[in-house]
Amino acid sequence: MDEAGRAAALAEIRRKLALLKQVEAEHGFGVVIEEQTAPLEPIPELPAGVIEVYRVVRRLEGSYFRFRQPPEIASPAAFRDRELVPYDLLGHPLSIGWEIRDIPADLVAERDVGQPIYLDVDEGYVYHVNTDEYVLHVKGAYDGDIEVDEFAPDIVSFFDTCVLGPDYPDVVETVCGPFHRDHRVRKGRFKGQYTDTWLRLLVAAGLAS
Repeated sequence: MDEAGRAAALAEIRRKLALLKQVEAEHGFGVVIEEQTAPLEPIPELPAGVIEVYRVVRRLEGSYFRFRQPPEIASPAAFRDRELVPYDLLGHPLSIGWEIRDIPADLVAERDVGQPIYLDVDEGYVYHVNTDEYVLHVKGAYDGDIEVDEFAPDIVSFFDTCVLGPDYPDVVETVCGPFHRDHRVRKGRFKGQYTDTWLRLLVAAGLAS
């Protein structure tokens, strides 16, 4: 994505966040929308658009996923001093999201856990790998190819279309499975609506279906 495309997509992200905050205030689905308030310094080693996105977004969370600013980009020093796992087959990506659907609420409140969504800091694309397969591969107990699901070529496109737009259901289906993508609330105030509160919010705002 060129500079003009990034600027247009970032403007869309800001517009969508404002819309989602309004819709959430009207419906009370229980999602978290935190915009960035702290200044972020440029980090030349990062792919284009990363700092720009996190100058807008700090944390977005529904009942299935949490997307949060990585602490490693809080400053150039934090990025330089980040912990690198020796011989990481994934090439030391940044974790930018986590599937939290099956994680106990008290554990989710304490720290980021669950299946991660990664940003490749060399190429800039956003992707997911099955962590169970990856761990088994590292231990030598799995000799097949590790499947990589690429969601977007860059982080700006990822937030614009995969978190705040029509491709979010594809993320749910890829990471959680088709059953969970279409699962509906069976009773109560939100009966018949999506169990995933973030998808429910996107649908109510007309940003996904």
